[in-house]
Amino acid sequence: MEGDPVVAPLPGGRHRIVATVDEAPKEPTAADVQALLDARGPRRRPALVEDVVWSSRFRVHHRLAARYRAGRVFLAGDSAHVHSPAGGQGMNTGIQDALNLAGKLAAVLGDGAPDSVLDEYETERRPVAEQVVAFTDRMTHVATVGSPVLRGARNTLLRTLDWIPAVHRTMAMNLSELSTDPARR
Repeated sequence: MEGDPVVAPLPGGRHRIVATVDEAPKEPTAADVQALLDARGPRRRPALVEDVVWSSRFRVHHRLAARYRAGRVFLAGDSAHVHSPAGGQGMNTGIQDALNLAGKLAAVLGDGAPDSVLDEYETERRPVAEQVVAFTDRMTHVATVGSPVLRGARNTLLRTLDWIPAVHRTMAMNLSELSTDPARR
């Protein structure tokens, strides 16, 4: 699978480089990164890799726990759902899981609410995680499309959608999980 690498500048003249590679080494070397940039990087101003401070292979997984509760054990955040970092929703979803569960635990343990209140946690939060996992999976597929023709079509479509204010608002609301859709809360 090939696509354009993402090169993000960091302080001190360093850069973070992320790329989709079919068979990536466990710890890519400077030579590996240079070969990747030579093959898929900028042509006008080619990049020169002098050293690698840290490297790793990352595999995207999309998984959702079958249950969020087993007796007195609850799952929240990354233990309940794992997905691509596309869109940056993992931390928000995990924090919202924890807040939801904390409120229910406080109600049961401190305020005398019935134990059945704890069952609402999974009912409320699992649908949100299902949507996040599905959305980040679609974003990952769109971002890593291999065909140059499909990449061109994707880029043209995204540039076109960029002119529509409603698209901006919908994406912002979904990515922030501030959507008015009750299933997204």
